[in-house]
Amino acid sequence: MTKEEKILNILQENNGIITTKQVEENNIDKIYLTRLVKKGIIDRIKRGLYVSVNTWGDEYFNLIYGINAIYSYETALYFLGLCESVPTSYNLTVPRGHKSSLNHNDKVILHFVKREYLEIGKVSIKSPQGQMITCYNAERTICDLLKDKQNQDIETLKYAISEYLKDKKSRDLPKLMEYAKTFNVDGSLNNYLEVLM
Repeated sequence: MTKEEKILNILQENNGIITTKQVEENNIDKIYLTRLVKKGIIDRIKRGLYVSVNTWGDEYFNLIYGINAIYSYETALYFLGLCESVPTSYNLTVPRGHKSSLNHNDKVILHFVKREYLEIGKVSIKSPQGQMITCYNAERTICDLLKDKQNQDIETLKYAISEYLKDKKSRDLPKLMEYAKTFNVDGSLNNYLEVLM
């Protein structure tokens, strides 16, 4: 099997996406990626990320690849099945002072947090296209929405909390209360819980 065939096998196993890291882990020189780009077999999406020209790719994976960003707010609600529609923009939480191409993307809404809060509630999930991405769990997402409720759609927030409460298998009320205290939204959360429970 040639090096290019090995790359194509990795692409096939990985839903049409390959990274330079994966190529290096398989002891293949990166020059073979360049050759496949020149042949029109793969496209370079961004530094270190390539996609087969025969695939749709994964917009969610591609957007945050190589960037310290976590899907949050309405985008996280969508991934978690806690909203009624597909968001038209990407909500991402990044550490304060973050600078990247995301800062200039009109479809991205950035939320900045102190570094010590960035990892709270972070989980890995599969995107709708099948790649692993980072997203906040339901508890953190609800707390974020409550913290910024003056900028949020109240109906979206109510729907998310009521759907969360209906899922007795997955919900974690002690964790939700812990996060609410951490983010100083326990009063607001209690108001919603009194009405919705």
